Amino acid sequence: MLSRREREELERIGGKLRDDDPELARAFGRGGPPRRWAGGRVMRRGLDMFAGVLIVLGLVTLNFGLVLLAAIVLVVAAFAHVQGWGGSAKPADDNDAG
Repeated sequence: MLSRREREELERIGGKLRDDDPELARAFGRGGPPRRWAGGRVMRRGLDMFAGVLIVLGLVTLNFGLVLLAAIVLVVAAFAHVQGWGGSAKPADDNDAG
């Protein structure tokens, strides 16, 4: 059992969490991890693999245009990883009230 002071502190932390990151607060409320869209992970891994294939093809065929294209795809893939493209999806039935 928590003391009154501990309950108040917990409520204060919970309120701050709801204000700072509502999606994480909802995930804690559901008791599970935040919902993720698997397609975003697939897209990012696909970009990585596509760049790798372009590098290999460019080096095998000595076509440095393919290697340059692979470098550009790698930059896009790195941006996708850093930005977390497709990292989470907002459920259609959730709203920001609460």
